[in-house]
Amino acid sequence: MKKFQITILTLLAVLLAACSSGDDETQTIVPDDPDGVRDDDIGAVVKLSQDSIVWVDSTRTSYGKQTQTFTYSYRSHDAFGDTIRLTALIGWPKADVDPMNLLIGCHITITDDVKAPTNFGTNDIASDVGMLLMHAVSGDSHSSNALVIMPDYEGYGGTVKRTHPYLCQELTARQVVDAVRAGMKLFKEQNGQMADGWKTVVAGYSQGGAVAMAVHRLIEQQEGLSDELHFCGSICGDGPYDLVATFQQNINDDKIYLPAVVPLILKGMCENMPQLKGYEPSDFLTPSFVDTGVLDMISQKTLSTKDIQERLEAYAKDHPEAMKFYFDDGGNYLKANMVLRPECIAYFTGENVSESDRPKMEALAQALKANTIWGPWTGFGNWQPQHPIMAFHSVTDEVVPFVNYQQAYDYCQQYFNGRRFSSSFFNTHTSAGYMFFGFHCTSLMEDLLQGKASTTKIDQ
Repeated sequence: MKKFQITILTLLAVLLAACSSGDDETQTIVPDDPDGVRDDDIGAVVKLSQDSIVWVDSTRTSYGKQTQTFTYSYRSHDAFGDTIRLTALIGWPKADVDPMNLLIGCHITITDDVKAPTNFGTNDIASDVGMLLMHAVSGDSHSSNALVIMPDYEGYGGTVKRTHPYLCQELTARQVVDAVRAGMKLFKEQNGQMADGWKTVVAGYSQGGAVAMAVHRLIEQQEGLSDELHFCGSICGDGPYDLVATFQQNINDDKIYLPAVVPLILKGMCENMPQLKGYEPSDFLTPSFVDTGVLDMISQKTLSTKDIQERLEAYAKDHPEAMKFYFDDGGNYLKANMVLRPECIAYFTGENVSESDRPKMEALAQALKANTIWGPWTGFGNWQPQHPIMAFHSVTDEVVPFVNYQQAYDYCQQYFNGRRFSSSFFNTHTSAGYMFFGFHCTSLMEDLLQGKASTTKIDQ
């Protein structure tokens, strides 16, 4: 039944964004100096890969509309302050129009590099990247005529050999902002200018929803950036905004539906967060879960989250004494004690842990708290949102618990414009994602751009 739902949703997404492919060509840009590094701290374009994507006009099917896309590299910094080159995708209408808005697209959780934005192909139309690129066409709606920028995130695209700092929110937000500023330079060098009165929106689902809210925060807290980008707000779908609350909810429910996410979090944070320096993911995961090879699967960057889930399920069938998957309306899941060590479960449920285990558990809690969207960030005080946050969340999301939506509302207050999504059919994290991109994201973007989201609306 679940596979049938996904098939129907995929077909729906394809119908919503029917397309035909264009021709590929590569254009090389001569940088300002031999190694492509400019004098400023933003980044330089080294190479552009052009691909014309044809979208069918949804109102007049007698002709198609085109999005011109490029990939580019830009300079940013890693968690330790070292300069690195990251990659991003940029697209704008091929028609002779000045973009009316800038859409910063934040992609979902991926574990295979082929799904990174810069690897986007015309056959990926039903993906989140494809759906966000739909706004980079000429049209009469407020959400059309967009300049769309989608970074790969560190660990994918041009930095695939590096560990992905998964859910390291401040770090990723800073790298996304660097991508945006470099991308805007690229656009002006290649295509001209934005239209008068242009505005910026940041949007994403799942990991992308959390990144979108983190970017929203950074834009508001970095002096002058809101004005520079003509910022008007964010669209955040089913994001893990509060990692401490998420861990606690998973443990209290005793259900982890996408268990690969836990080592993905731990691997990224152990290698990028100073609080966890000296610790390894295996310090928090059960030996039997580590024995599945899940950490190697993540490191390969060739397996999708679905592939990893299927391998874990196959392992459980072959090793029933070590692991057992259970099933309910949310799908297959592992109990918390099959993934996390006993001391983790004890700590996050308020029970006593040994003096020898307490330091590592406190370090993990501190790292998770630091990566909560409204948690302590380097160089910034408390965040008080100044622009609307258009939040969407499924009440039955099994991967990113609904508590994240509730926590975001409690913190963001009058700037939180919430949509509680409830459906007996589109009831999982994945299926709700299709609804978000297929039906809700565009309407939320229209509201933002037209200034209709300035007051709190909760649980519509």
